[in-house]
Amino acid sequence: MNFYQQQVKEVFAELNTSKEGLSNEEAQKRLNKYGENELKTSEGTPKWVLLLSQFKDVLTIMLVVASGMSLLIGNYRDALVMLAIVFINVVIGFFQEFKAEKIMASLKKLVQSPAKVYRDGEITELAQQKLVPGDIISLEEGDKVPADLRIIESYNLRTNDVALTGESMPQEKHSNQINEEASLGDRSNMAYMGTNVASGSATGVVTATGTETEMGKIASLTQEEERSQSPLQQELSVVANRLAIFALIIGILLFGVSIYRGLDLYYALIYGLGITVAIVPQALPMQVTVALSQGIAKLSKENAVIKKLSSVETLGSTNIISTDKTGTLTKNEMTVKNLWFDGQEYEVTGLGYKPEGDILNQDGNPVSEEKKDELEIMLDAGTMASNAEIHPPDEDNPSWYPIGDPTEAALITLSTKLGTRSPNEDEENPELHEFSFDSERKRMSSIRKFEDGKFLTMKGALNSVLSITKYIYRDGEKVEITEEDKQRLNELNEKYSNNAMRVLAIAYRQLGPDETDYVIEEIERDVVFLGLVAMVDPPKEGVKEAIEDAHKAHINTYIMTGDHAITAKAVADEINLGTDKETPVITSQDLQQISDEELKNRMNKNESIIFSRVSPEDKLRIVKNLKAQDQIVAVTGDGVNDAPALKSAHIGVAMGQMGTDVSKETAEMILLDDSYPTLVHAIKEGRKIYNNLKKTVLASLTSNGAELSIVLLGLIGAAVFGWPIPILAIQILSIDLLAEILPLTALTFDPASEELMTTPPRDRDEHIINKSSTIEVVFLGVLMGGLAFINYGLFVTSIENKLTESHTLYSRATTITYLTIVVCQLLNILSHRYKFTSLLNANLFSNRKMIYSIIISIVLVLGVVYIPGLNSYLDFAPVPIQDWIRVLSAGGVFLLAFEGIKWYRRRNI
Repeated sequence: MNFYQQQVKEVFAELNTSKEGLSNEEAQKRLNKYGENELKTSEGTPKWVLLLSQFKDVLTIMLVVASGMSLLIGNYRDALVMLAIVFINVVIGFFQEFKAEKIMASLKKLVQSPAKVYRDGEITELAQQKLVPGDIISLEEGDKVPADLRIIESYNLRTNDVALTGESMPQEKHSNQINEEASLGDRSNMAYMGTNVASGSATGVVTATGTETEMGKIASLTQEEERSQSPLQQELSVVANRLAIFALIIGILLFGVSIYRGLDLYYALIYGLGITVAIVPQALPMQVTVALSQGIAKLSKENAVIKKLSSVETLGSTNIISTDKTGTLTKNEMTVKNLWFDGQEYEVTGLGYKPEGDILNQDGNPVSEEKKDELEIMLDAGTMASNAEIHPPDEDNPSWYPIGDPTEAALITLSTKLGTRSPNEDEENPELHEFSFDSERKRMSSIRKFEDGKFLTMKGALNSVLSITKYIYRDGEKVEITEEDKQRLNELNEKYSNNAMRVLAIAYRQLGPDETDYVIEEIERDVVFLGLVAMVDPPKEGVKEAIEDAHKAHINTYIMTGDHAITAKAVADEINLGTDKETPVITSQDLQQISDEELKNRMNKNESIIFSRVSPEDKLRIVKNLKAQDQIVAVTGDGVNDAPALKSAHIGVAMGQMGTDVSKETAEMILLDDSYPTLVHAIKEGRKIYNNLKKTVLASLTSNGAELSIVLLGLIGAAVFGWPIPILAIQILSIDLLAEILPLTALTFDPASEELMTTPPRDRDEHIINKSSTIEVVFLGVLMGGLAFINYGLFVTSIENKLTESHTLYSRATTITYLTIVVCQLLNILSHRYKFTSLLNANLFSNRKMIYSIIISIVLVLGVVYIPGLNSYLDFAPVPIQDWIRVLSAGGVFLLAFEGIKWYRRRNI
């Protein structure tokens, strides 16, 4: 039911209730029918299920299978090492991704509060959970709204709906029927669960409870929406699946060829299993985990907390940022930016409620102390007609914060930062009477007692104040206001309003000693007009530059806000959202009238769009449409209304300071400083990590290609020449564990390239393993394996007696093979750091971790080759200098080949 479109008597009839409320008996019946007024929590994922889910990754499965194969062929050491790698991957993944399911619990915490309800004609305080549709609720300033209500009576009621609708200012509420269709933020005769009463009081009838409330609908949307798999997860899944299929096919073929060549069953099985072990990149899952973990650690030091490993990379692939306005792009702190007083305009510096800043004259210079004293009359009048307070940071608030109406808090801040407001203002000039703000008068006034008499202080909308103005303050005196004065003031009001500023007029009147009845019509008259204050919710520091950086990185930015279009448009213009183009605005009503196809067309035509007055359902629809277009979407927000979109997006980004618990629990990333530039920096970090992981994957697969090549060539050598296999399974695994794992991991720490944030995000359909990269991996892998086999063959043919597995020189021969692959692989890893640039460049030593890891790897390799006992344990043997000449020569050939590939790339850019 659209209760906002019904008259109060129609609402009563529909809900079968009255102003006296329900009887306790009827309320109990309805409680049994509708259930308690609470949001149901979903069951969290059991820890054992979360642990088992760590094994669903294909590469992890392949590692487990490979370790089992090693057990079958008797390589217990290999199996234990690979199982240790699996264990490390699982433990890191489990603890990084483990978190309690707190989204719904946060929602419940947000909305729980006692309610003042009429039962059997008497008002009583009742637990919120016991409310039912038809209950009559009493609301006062400071109360949380306990359920969705249709207002039946109100007195100057304003509610703070920012957490639900995104509307930054308290909203005036009334009891009048609304005839036309209205969005959630425009239903001014409704109050919703989870919002707060900013001022005034009201009586309302409960129209919905529990999951049927607007808050409950958001909770349902948040629960139903599935997490998106990150692009990296999808990419590694593709790589792993292709490797698994390839390993299976090659293993079966090799087993068949071995049998065909007359090898016995056990020998053929060893070769088949050896191939599978060679193809599996044993350290790759751990290297991916380490890369993402170190990205998380780095970003956490820079105020970006990542709650899921894969979310780091997701940021790097982002090509759409769909952002909330209030609290994300803007500070959600009303700030006075301009003043008009005594015929002069002034600019005010400082942002938010922190009382720091100054007033600048028209020349841009701070005003003198004498001028501040003159301004004090206006600022005092404004603050004395206000009830708000501002407070310094405390345990619950990281910055200065207001209590009360934000616009009044902005006036208090202005007066405090200039030193014109006395901390004992209410004691020095006590309030005798107050005429509260209401939507008809559109002003508020307070009668104060001063040493020289009683004064009426006033603030309100310009037209309202001008309607009772007789004088204007000029040159220290009050003079009669002229039509020319009013025209000038209206022009200023229009100018400020067009810049999405909230304008307040300030006035005063000295009361006579006989004016004691305080009748509003008699008191609010013949006031002296003092001036205007214009305030905004200003953009945060650095947002404009961050938007510019996003544009350079080919990332489109959309605004999704519950605010009005004119407010959102002004902010968009100030932060240069659309660069040199006009940014289109699409309202919630527009969205209801256009199809998904039309929405898609508009998104494709514009790099920036403003969606205004949008509901949580609208935001979710926008995100789903972007995902349907294969866009990688990051959504930022801080309110409850953002939660469904945050969860649906590939990466949800919540504000750590201004954000609600719900948004923080829903999001994968939290910005501790609420800084948009931090988000853009995180995107850069994500791009860097993906690029480095791409290098790591290709370098790792090249080595696996070499190991595969040497085993296949060894099979050919055994079948054609009768040579023993050129490398043992334990030696293949030693390549991975001793010579690769550290340098490949260090490759993930490579610094970002200069062009990283000037190029578009990677194409979602472009896989790491594509036609071009496959050709490169195969060529370099075969070259590496071929060079190792040539060195092995040269040694075998150089000895007098036929080489067999029992020959004393066999270990030396396999060591030559091993060292050739190791040297080529180290050069391969170093060369993969640069796609176009030669290995020998000025930045060769820019990644110190890489240099240290290579030194450590070389020491480990030399240790297993030359240390007695250790070398025999792994079937290695010391090699003389002439063998090293062969090994290093092969490395030189490999490096020249890789440099030739880079030269070809440079020629064809």
